[in-house]
Amino acid sequence: MSSKERQRTRGEIACAECRSPGHRTDRSHIVPCSTCVKRGCSMLCPNGTMPPGKGSRFVGVAEEYLRQKAAKLEERMRSLEDALAILQVNTSTQPHPLLTKIWTTEEADSGSSVDATSTSAHSLINTLGSLHLDGNPQTDAACFFGPSGGSECDPDTSSPSTETHEIEVDYLDPRISNLDRVFPFTPSGIPKKHFRHFLEMMNSYLPGMQRAISLCETFLQSLSWVFPIVSRQHIIGHLIPLIYRTELHSLEPPPYGPHDLALLFSTLALGALVDPTLPPYNAEARHYQRVARAALCLQSVFTERSMATIKSLHLMSMYYGMSGTESNTELCYSCLNLASQAALQVHKDPSRWGFKGREAYEHRSYFWALFSQSLWQSLAIGRPPVIMPAIVDCKIPSDFEEATYRLGEIPTAFGSWNSYYTMECLAPVVEATQAVKPPNYQTILELDRKIREFSMPVSADSTQPDRVPLEMVAFILKSYRDLTLMFLHRGFFAQAMGEFPSDPLRSPVGRSFIVAYQCASALITSTINQFKLQPVICSRMWRIWSHLFSAAVIVGTVAIRKLGIKLDPDPLEHLEKACSLYYEAAQTCSRAKRALVSFERWYLSITRAHYHASEANLTSASSKSDRREDGSPSTH
Repeated sequence: MSSKERQRTRGEIACAECRSPGHRTDRSHIVPCSTCVKRGCSMLCPNGTMPPGKGSRFVGVAEEYLRQKAAKLEERMRSLEDALAILQVNTSTQPHPLLTKIWTTEEADSGSSVDATSTSAHSLINTLGSLHLDGNPQTDAACFFGPSGGSECDPDTSSPSTETHEIEVDYLDPRISNLDRVFPFTPSGIPKKHFRHFLEMMNSYLPGMQRAISLCETFLQSLSWVFPIVSRQHIIGHLIPLIYRTELHSLEPPPYGPHDLALLFSTLALGALVDPTLPPYNAEARHYQRVARAALCLQSVFTERSMATIKSLHLMSMYYGMSGTESNTELCYSCLNLASQAALQVHKDPSRWGFKGREAYEHRSYFWALFSQSLWQSLAIGRPPVIMPAIVDCKIPSDFEEATYRLGEIPTAFGSWNSYYTMECLAPVVEATQAVKPPNYQTILELDRKIREFSMPVSADSTQPDRVPLEMVAFILKSYRDLTLMFLHRGFFAQAMGEFPSDPLRSPVGRSFIVAYQCASALITSTINQFKLQPVICSRMWRIWSHLFSAAVIVGTVAIRKLGIKLDPDPLEHLEKACSLYYEAAQTCSRAKRALVSFERWYLSITRAHYHASEANLTSASSKSDRREDGSPSTH
């Protein structure tokens, strides 16, 4: 402010508008002066002036000036609020009363604060999750995502699918196509004596035996380290020879059923989906998946289910998650839920039914794999799992059983350790985050402590021949704890950001802010490193990108807010790294391509924030220069 402006403010000289040519000067030196009040421009007094020209005596002409004035006042108000918050934290643990009130435009004019009940109701609505309506009156479809559901579930951020459709829908036999279309139901009127004929038709769509073995090996190498659904001994050592070498023309009943065939086709579909020699979302995988659906519908999945039924549904859930079509997300969730529902008939320990040895081990091992995957999907989508810990009565396989019965198999992600972690850490986190009434914060801190104290296994030496599974297991080992803690604290991270936008660490749940941010940063770093090692398999695993997007949302939120606190690592730097990774992966991964829409929005917001910050700095520097020109003392 110049010296003349200060004199006008003190009333020592006439205001700028009164000193304009053709205007009478008010000698009272009261601010605002009586002349400006009469002319209706008291908002401009003492240093503002009306623009010249006809009609300038109306306040509407000065609209642009008033808008700029309001913007400066709002900026000043925000600065004062931040200063008040800093002073308050030094004297009390509670926020200042002036900072706890929320004002709307209408209420700011009347001077009344928002009703506390409406604020509480708004917070309650936010904790319920989101319901997306497709707007089509013919389908009237709705899709629900719970409070822990990631931002990647937002349908507005979708992008075109990259799945190919090289095979026409009518290339299959009409009877097979009909079975595929009614999935997961079984049409009436198919007697079991005709099963042989249907199986013979479906077998004609199988690849050669060597190709089938190759695709199964690809699946085992690429996915069974984290999804131990089928073993090499069963799928290659038993099922493929049984199906390929059985003559169905004899009068004897076939030694395998439709769901066994569906299990093989589902494995082939996933093997083709992750085959590095094939393009992503290829037509061969789609072909096997369609026949698998038809085989599964030949026999009811509701009344005539077996372990092959449950595993086929589980594999189909994985296929839909990795298929590249975002509309298949619902099928992914539904198939896994259906598999979990079917598994409830075998959720009791197999020893109760007389199973022993390898058969009992495979039942136990698969049940815990299914239970773990259903919990992770529950966290990702925000919906409760079918299997709850209270009803589980299945023993965890011992280390001796793991060593005995997994000989010659692909090493899994930590063996029996994963089952113990699922029951003691993951399941309580799901119960806490999916509860209608959130637990108190002390419970969250207790779970945090329990997760940190849970011992982590040592990853195997990655110099062994099978590098892919070992490197991926090491990656999961590094990410497991960070991912669990991030999901545990993510809701409280948002609460801290909402209550204390300038410094979330001052929030009563400030610890969740720093834990969620640190875990999200660690997940971004580990995923970047793993993508450099295994770009093909990483780009085709949808869960990696869903979890990474959740982490990027946290880091991006902090970067956009430009908090006045020092964070290590730097949020903007980490967001840029995540953006670069998504840009690179988007060339082959539909989920990464879809997320780029959100990243572009974030970058636009950050660019605008930096632009406004630069303008503010220039304005501040100009004001200091004016003060020095007026003779004001400068501080050094």
